[in-house]
Amino acid sequence: YALAREEFTSRDGRNFLEVKNNSDNVLYINVLNKGVLPLGEEISEERGLKLKVEYRNFEGNLLDVSKLSQGTEFEAIVTVKNLQDRGVNDIALTEIFPSGWEIINTRFTEYGASADSNADYTDIRDDRVNFYFDLDSGASKVFKVQLNAAYLGKYYLFGVQSEAMYNNDFFARSSGKWVEVVNE
Repeated sequence: YALAREEFTSRDGRNFLEVKNNSDNVLYINVLNKGVLPLGEEISEERGLKLKVEYRNFEGNLLDVSKLSQGTEFEAIVTVKNLQDRGVNDIALTEIFPSGWEIINTRFTEYGASADSNADYTDIRDDRVNFYFDLDSGASKVFKVQLNAAYLGKYYLFGVQSEAMYNNDFFARSSGKWVEVVNE
């Protein structure tokens, strides 16, 4: 049994790879590629999981976050649903927020948790919140993060991503967009 590894460079445009087996032996091929798409060109994808991402004010009304007034307080609400007929463990949900938005972290105050969730573990950082949880077959879980449009400027809101950490059958990603915090 032999192993061969070849690296190919790609050029802008369409690239093709053709492999022909000239023997009677079984040939196994893995083609791996990697890269980062430019901002705004991320590809939404759902594989076993479905994401619903909403932004609402504290009265519960839907909010268009494309252009927010400085000081606006609101919630990011993400629903993750298991589309398969089997449960899945060890799901990670990652929300990365624009640098002009602040996460309102009240979990060490009398107000309690700022990231309301059904997560087994929640990791709140300066620019992101990571939730870790399990999902039964067909089940959904809702995750909320309180935010403030704090700093004037134009920023990029990355898409939300959720994936089973040890099972590639479960993955979902939304696309990102440019957002603005204005003085109105």
